Amino acid sequence: MIKYFFLISLFFLSVDCHAVQVIAHPSVELQQLSPAQLRALFSMRQTQWPDGTAVRVYVLSNDHLVHQNFCKQQLRMFPYQLDNIWNRLSFSGIGTRPQLVSSEAELVQMIQQTPGSIGYRSISADETGVRIIEIL
Repeated sequence: MIKYFFLISLFFLSVDCHAVQVIAHPSVELQQLSPAQLRALFSMRQTQWPDGTAVRVYVLSNDHLVHQNFCKQQLRMFPYQLDNIWNRLSFSGIGTRPQLVSSEAELVQMIQQTPGSIGYRSISADETGVRIIEIL
């Protein structure tokens, strides 16, 4: 019984340690998104912001822990499910895949430099150069 309690508490501690926040370029006027809006943006179904600016999505690789946590915590899906959506769009010619970056630091840098961009990162106290988007 104690072993199960330990495993369950270990799971919850690991989830809290790897919390992820959604970030966007400061030009993005929205401060909040619903989970459905967030899924539409990251599944490449919503390609423009309400003001007409093109959405640029930046992501980490499927095997990156931050990407896995983002998919599970924020999008409520597994990374392979999101990848399947992107593959269908890309191979059918209907859409494109998001821009893949190699590190969290590069992702933040691209968000800071690209108007209309959105991505995610580990929760950080440093809010310089990005807008934190709250998910309702």
